[in-house]
Amino acid sequence: MNYLRVLVGRWSRRDRLAVLVIALTVALLVGATLLVGAAGDQTSTLAAEYDTNASVAAYDSVDAAQQAAGSGAVVLPMATAVGPDGERYRVVAIPDDSADLSLPPQPEGTVGPGTESAEWRLEGTDDSRTETVEPAGTASPGLLPPTWLRTTPETLEAIGPTEALVVTPANADAGVAKGAPLVGALAFFVEGTDDVLEIVWTGVAAAGVIVAVTLSSVVRMTIRDRAPTIRVIRATGAPPRRVRAALAARAGALAAAGGVLGYAVGVIVTNAAVTVAVVVGLPTTLSVRVTPRIALGILGILAVLTTVGLITGYLAARIATAKPPAHVGRDGQPSSSSKSRSWLPHGTVPLRRRLAPAVLAPRTVVPTTATLSTFAVVVLLVASLGTIGASVSTGEATISEPGAAHPVNSRMPAGYAETLSDDGVAASPEILLFSSYENKPYLARGVDYDSFAEVTDARIVDGEPLETDGEAIIGVELARTLELEPGDELVVGGSTEEALTQVTVVGTYETGGLEDHQLLVSLSTARHLSAVEAGQVNLIRTDATDRAGASEANTTVVDVDAPSHVRPGEMVSVEAAVWNPTDDHVEQEVAATLGDSQASRTVDLEAHERRTVALELDAPAAGEYELAVGGLTQSVTVADAPPLELAALPDTAPTGESLQVRVRDTTGESVDGATVTIDGRTAETDASGTAWLELPPTAATYDVTVHADDREVNESIRVADDVEPGPAADVSLAPNSPSVHTEPTAEVRFANPWNRTVEAPVVIEGPETTHREEVVLESNETTTVTTTLPRRPPGEYSVRVRSAGRTLATTEYEVGGDERLVSALAASGHYQAGGGLGTAIDYAMGNLRVLFGALTGLAAVTVIGATSAVLARAVRARRQTIAIYRATGASSRRILGLVLADAARIGIVAAAAAVALAVGALEALAAAGRLTAFGIALEPWPTAAVALAVFGGGLALTLVAALVATVPLLRASPASLLSSSRARPADRADGLETADRSGESATRSNEPPV
Repeated sequence: MNYLRVLVGRWSRRDRLAVLVIALTVALLVGATLLVGAAGDQTSTLAAEYDTNASVAAYDSVDAAQQAAGSGAVVLPMATAVGPDGERYRVVAIPDDSADLSLPPQPEGTVGPGTESAEWRLEGTDDSRTETVEPAGTASPGLLPPTWLRTTPETLEAIGPTEALVVTPANADAGVAKGAPLVGALAFFVEGTDDVLEIVWTGVAAAGVIVAVTLSSVVRMTIRDRAPTIRVIRATGAPPRRVRAALAARAGALAAAGGVLGYAVGVIVTNAAVTVAVVVGLPTTLSVRVTPRIALGILGILAVLTTVGLITGYLAARIATAKPPAHVGRDGQPSSSSKSRSWLPHGTVPLRRRLAPAVLAPRTVVPTTATLSTFAVVVLLVASLGTIGASVSTGEATISEPGAAHPVNSRMPAGYAETLSDDGVAASPEILLFSSYENKPYLARGVDYDSFAEVTDARIVDGEPLETDGEAIIGVELARTLELEPGDELVVGGSTEEALTQVTVVGTYETGGLEDHQLLVSLSTARHLSAVEAGQVNLIRTDATDRAGASEANTTVVDVDAPSHVRPGEMVSVEAAVWNPTDDHVEQEVAATLGDSQASRTVDLEAHERRTVALELDAPAAGEYELAVGGLTQSVTVADAPPLELAALPDTAPTGESLQVRVRDTTGESVDGATVTIDGRTAETDASGTAWLELPPTAATYDVTVHADDREVNESIRVADDVEPGPAADVSLAPNSPSVHTEPTAEVRFANPWNRTVEAPVVIEGPETTHREEVVLESNETTTVTTTLPRRPPGEYSVRVRSAGRTLATTEYEVGGDERLVSALAASGHYQAGGGLGTAIDYAMGNLRVLFGALTGLAAVTVIGATSAVLARAVRARRQTIAIYRATGASSRRILGLVLADAARIGIVAAAAAVALAVGALEALAAAGRLTAFGIALEPWPTAAVALAVFGGGLALTLVAALVATVPLLRASPASLLSSSRARPADRADGLETADRSGESATRSNEPPV
C-alpha cells in the first residue's frame, strides 16, 4: 500500500541525521570490538613463547592432594627440616616416576644445600628424626628451589608429611582448577588483558544507553513529524497494527542503515588511530583486522541494534496509535507564551525561573544525563585503567640493559646498586616476575627489602619484613585481592621459566603507590623463578640520578686491544672501542698513555654510537708498563724478546713423579731450546716447548728455573708424598681489561703433565659465577674450557680454578670506568621513568594509550551525535517559540545565544549528574570485584582533576550538540517555522497534504493519493 511506502521509505533530512547519529554510536561499539580483539590477540602472541598449562597447587594434607590430583598429576609430600644453624627449610619427597615433569631424580638418601654432610632434623606430623643430609652438589634441583631438601617418600612417610604439592603436567587431567601455573608470563598477560578488556566492555555496554535514547528520540520525532500523515491513514481505515508495523519497520531500517554505516566508520577510525600512533612515535604493535571471531561479534551487534530499533519503533508507535486519529501529534505542545519569559520585565522574573531554561524544556536534562553518563563511564574507566601504566612515583627512575626489548629480558649487574648507594643515591636491584594464582594475575618482585624500602618508603603495617628465601611480604591492596594475610602460605610458579616454590607471607606493607598491588620475595627466590642468573637483576630502581656526573661521562672506552709485548722504539698500535651512552651527539678527546709516551684523538659520536678508534704511541725504554686508555688499563712489556712463562705448571706434585714442563713466551709462542732446572735436575725443551723432568724424591718446595738466551723465569712447586696427580691449569681473560659493558670470557686451558691418565672435577669460580665440569685427560693431552662472566661495576675481581679442594690457577682483573658511568647509563636512553610495571604492560599490550585514546575519542563523538538528537527534538519542539522570536526581530545570534544558554544550564546539571552516576556505577563494579586488572584493584573514585575534566567535557559536548541541533533551524524563515507547526515539511514531502505533490506522487505510482 502507498502509505506503507511513505511511512517506511520516505526519509527526511532529519532521518538521515538520525542514521548518522546511530552510525556514530555503532562506530564506538565496532571500534571497541576491533581494538579489544586486537589487544587480546596481540597479548596471546607476545606471551605464546611462555605457553604452558602445567600448574602447581598446595594442600594441607597428602590425602587432600591425592583426592584433588587428576590423572597424570604428581603428588609431592612435604615436611619441615631444621638445619645445623637452626634455620627451618622445606623437605620434599621425590616420587619414583616423574618423567613428565622437570623434577630432580629421586635421591638415594636425603640431599640438600651446603657443601658438606651434616645432621638435620626432619619434623613431621607423627614424629621427628635426625637424618644425615648430603650436599646436592652439581645435581640440578629442577622445578624445586635449591634450598629445599629432597628425600624419598619412605622417609617422609615415617615422620608424617605436613602438607603436599600437586604438580599437574600440561597434558594431564587438571582435576581441580587451583594454584599457580609453572610458567606465569602467559597467564599474567592473558588473564590481565582479559580483565582490562572486560572493564572496557563494561564501558562500551553503556553505549547501549545511547542507542536506546537515540532511537527513542528519532522515532518520537518521526511520529510527531508524520502526525498529519498518520491521522489521514487512520481516518481512511488503516488498522493501528499496520501503522505500528510500518513505523517499527522504519525505526528498524534506520537502525540497520546506521549500523552498516557505523561499521565502516568504526573500521576507518580504529585503523586511523593506530596509524596516527605509529606516525607520532607511540610504541604500539596493535594490528586492527576483522577476524572471524570479531566478525561474528560485529554481526551480533548489528542484529541486536536492528532488534532494538524495531522494538523501540513499535512501542513508540503503539503509544501514538492508541489514541483517536484526531489526537495524534496534538499533545505535549505548550504554547510559546507559556514557556517564554523574555517579554516580562527583568525584575519580575523569580530567581528559580531565571535559572530555568528559556527555550528548551527542563525535562531535556534526563535524556542528556543518560547520554553524558555513557561518556563519563568510559572516560573514568580509561582514567582508572591508565593507572596501570603510570609510574609509581614521579621522582623515580630505573636503569635497565641497553637494547633490551622487554624489562624481563634485561640483565644488569646487581652491583650497580652498590655503586649508586656508595655515591649516596638510594638504589634497589629488582627482578620482575609475572605470576598468577587461581586465575588472578599479579606482579611479583625479587628485592632486597631494605633497599626497596629506602627507594619507595615502604613500611610494614602488619607482621614482619622479608628476611629469608622462604618468606614473602605482600602489598596491602594485593592482600585484599588474593585474600591473604600474614601466616598464610602461597604457592608461586615460575615467571618465564618452569619453576615452583612455596612462600610464607610474613607481613603486609604499604607504599601508597602501585607497589601495594605486588608481592615481594627475596632476590635468590626470584632468580629461581626466572631466567636471571646469580649476580644479575632485571633493573635497578633509584629515587634520584646524578645527572651532573652523567654529563661529565659523555663517552666511555669499553674495550682496548693492544700487543702485550713490543720492542723498544717500535710503534705501539692500540685500538679502543669508544661508546656514547647519552642521547646527544658528543665530541670528545680519547687519550692513551704508555710510560712517557702519549697519543690522543678527537672522536665524534652520535647518540648511543659505538666506534673503534686507532691510536699509535712510541714504545718507551725496556720495562713493564701500564697502557691506559680512558678508564681501562693493560700491561705491556717493552723488551727485545717476549718474556718467558711456564704454562700450566701445577702448584703441588707427588714425589718422584715425571713432570712435563711447557715453556712459552707472553705472545703464546713455544720456546725451543730453553733449559729447565729443578733441584739440580735439568732438561731442554723441544720444538713444542716441552721438557720432561723427574721430581725430587724428598718432600719440599723447589724452584723451577727456565733460561733462554738472556731471559729467565722462576716459579715454585711443592712436592709431597700425599699428593695425587691432577690436571694443571692456566686461566686467561678476554678482554683482559673489561669495561662495565663487557661480559668477559674466562678461558681455562687444562693440561695433563703426568705420564698417566688423570680424571678430576674442576670448578671455575668468578664474580657471581660458578662453572663445574668433569675433566678427563690422557698423558700430554690438553683441553680448553670457557665460561662467560657477568658484567660488573667498576672494581677489581678474580677468577679461580679449583679441583679436589686445591687451587689450580688464579687471575686478577679490573673492570674499568668509574661511578659516573653508572649515572650516565641512568641518564641516557636506557633511563626509564616509573617502576617497570607500566613498561611491562606497555610491551605486552602494545600501547594502552592507543586503545584508551581511541575509545575516548569515539565515545566523545558518539555522545555529541546522541546529545544532538536529544537536543534536536527539544529544539524542534520549541520551533514555534523560536519563530516568534525571529518574527519579532530577534537575530539568529540572539536565538543561538538563548539556546546555548539553555544548553549550558541543562549541561551543568546533566554533566554533574553524569559524573555522580558514573562514579556510582564504578563503585558498584568495585564492590562486585569487577574493577581489577593485572592484580591491581582500580580506584573507582576519580581525582578532583579527572572529575573536573569529565564534568567540563560533558558540558562542552552538550554545547556542541546544541549548536549542531540549532543551526539548521536558524537557517529557515520564521514563516516556514510557523507553518511547520501546522504542516511539517516532511509531511509535505510525503505528498499527503499538498495537492500538487499528491497528484505527482499518484501519477508516478499510477495509484490515487491516500
